[in-house]
Amino acid sequence: MLGDFARSLELTNGKEWFHFAQTEGLPDDIPVGVESFYKGKGWLSWGDWLGTGTIANRNRTYLKFEEAKKIARTLKCKSVKDWRLISKLGKLPPLIPFKPYDMYKDKGWVSWGDWLETGTVAPYLIQFRNFHDARKFVRSLKLKNGDEWRVFSKSEKFPSDIPANPLTVYKNEGWKGMGDWLGTGRIANFNKKYRNFEEARHFARSLKLTTTSEWKIFSRSERLPSDIPIVPSQTYKNKGWKGMGDWLGTGRIACHLRKYRTFNEARKFVRSLNLKSGSEWRAFCKSGKLPADIPAAPRHTYKDKGWIGFGDWLGTNADE
Repeated sequence: MLGDFARSLELTNGKEWFHFAQTEGLPDDIPVGVESFYKGKGWLSWGDWLGTGTIANRNRTYLKFEEAKKIARTLKCKSVKDWRLISKLGKLPPLIPFKPYDMYKDKGWVSWGDWLETGTVAPYLIQFRNFHDARKFVRSLKLKNGDEWRVFSKSEKFPSDIPANPLTVYKNEGWKGMGDWLGTGRIANFNKKYRNFEEARHFARSLKLTTTSEWKIFSRSERLPSDIPIVPSQTYKNKGWKGMGDWLGTGRIACHLRKYRTFNEARKFVRSLNLKSGSEWRAFCKSGKLPADIPAAPRHTYKDKGWIGFGDWLGTNADE
């Protein structure tokens, strides 16, 4: 019997079966996709096929909501993380669903706080203070920046009717940025007035930086003028932005903006290198000898333009 063979392997789940099915140990008369092949021909479940007795979640019969919740609370989980850990350890009672919010939707489910009896209320169910009252309270704290706000929002002193993520709650209700929220007077980037692109680029080039990494370090320092954006690609999109090479004046061109040789011309050059493998190709790309008009990732550049594979690209399996 085919099922007897599968059970003799002592596999524990479908994932292990598919791993085994890719080996030479699978007999020719047993399909890889047994679930699809034997559907309507005796297939019940992976637990039946492998002999583990495990029943798929969708096929299980669970307790009614109130009974299940009562048992769930005896597990003393303090958070959703605890609940998931218990499930992974196999300590979840068989008649209790791993995803109670799915099973008991419209059947009594309120929240994880109710399910575990932790008292925690889902953010979307909390009645927060109105924006002006919440902001008045927050400003009284005299916090100086977003980092101090995040630390406070995780402390025991944080009021339950003040949102930890005020942007989400008060968007379209008065939110103007963290500076306004804390009362520091700092203006959010999206409200700042920046120099025009030409003037900002002239400043950036005067710094003589050579890489994006160097720009990131500088832009996060106190030396960055307030009217120069940290992320110029966003601020000057469609206003002159051509890439970090143009911004810094290094002349480097972003890969997606480069003009490459045609596929046949590029392949002809690559084959002349007499490279033997993808590893040798990658080493050549990193050597600094790769021409600027030959892509390091040819599969992406020449997809649907002649690309077949690295054997063809390098000429290792091509008919010359």
